[in-house]
Amino acid sequence: MASLTITAYYSRRIIKYGSIGIVILLILRSISISVRAYWKKTHPPAPPPPTVAFGKLPKLKFPEQPGLPTLTFKLENISGTLPKLADRTKIFFIPKPYPNLLAWDKTRAWARGLGFTQEPQKTEEFAFRFTTESTPKTTLDVNVLTKNFTLAYDWQNDLQILSQGNPPQEAQAISSAKSFLQSASALTEDLVNGKGEVLYFKYSEGNLVKALFFSEANFAQVNIFRQDIDEIKVLPPNPKSSNVAVKLSSAKDRGRSIIEVKFIHFPVSLDNFATYPLKDATSAWNLLKNGKGFVANLGDNSGGNITIRNVYLAYYDSNEQQNFLQPVIVFEGDRDFYAYVPAVTDSWLEQ
Repeated sequence: MASLTITAYYSRRIIKYGSIGIVILLILRSISISVRAYWKKTHPPAPPPPTVAFGKLPKLKFPEQPGLPTLTFKLENISGTLPKLADRTKIFFIPKPYPNLLAWDKTRAWARGLGFTQEPQKTEEFAFRFTTESTPKTTLDVNVLTKNFTLAYDWQNDLQILSQGNPPQEAQAISSAKSFLQSASALTEDLVNGKGEVLYFKYSEGNLVKALFFSEANFAQVNIFRQDIDEIKVLPPNPKSSNVAVKLSSAKDRGRSIIEVKFIHFPVSLDNFATYPLKDATSAWNLLKNGKGFVANLGDNSGGNITIRNVYLAYYDSNEQQNFLQPVIVFEGDRDFYAYVPAVTDSWLEQ
């Protein structure tokens, strides 16, 4: 009887302490899993090195900006410090168009679709100029290889256009601009999904000046930007005047409602890319302060004292043919100031 009592006693203790042990093991396992997950989150594996598959890249070409004042910079943003930017990003290949025997005839047919029926004048090796028979004339200049073009209606000899009310409001202006580009077979997917921005102008003493109020506007300029790439903006040489822009009047007939078009667009091969290392924000900031940046838009800062509010990475959408879509570090300041510093580290740029 005593033997059974002792057996029962030890069995109960084994069950009791065994259960406690299992619970402790489960708790320890849970803690271990949590610690490993936290460690992995806070110590992620190093990303693979940049591929730099295109070799050394050509330096970005920026337009000349003569007549700038001497600039001094100060940083004033929410954090009071420069941001930590990505240390690498994709560089995309931009294919070059090549001469095509059919390009000339295709360009004539394209221009006829826009109402230009007269035989064009050859202005450069690969450029045509078309004009309408009507007066005032509309002029169309087009590169037969790239299909980049400009269109201009001689509205200065049609000042009655100023008395036809105000131009379209923002949503309608963007819709009208994209509709025209679509009719010109120029509305590419990255422009369909890109942001539109509308600026209003009024006629004053023979010039167009910014309209402070919509009620005094005679013209609307629609700037159409490329769609962001991997959540990175794509910015032209001047962020306030895109490479694709359509200027609209208040006239109802299309021949007079579209008074000016600028279309500069080089297709980017998004499937053909390599990754490259980038400068940090501090290095770019020092270059900017030492006069090594490109002033994309001075804005209303003729005094030269610039306050920078925002620093970020963007792709530079050149208005000239370049071989690659490369990033810049953007310094955005008060009163529409923008400056760019090439973002790829200097060791991977051609000297």
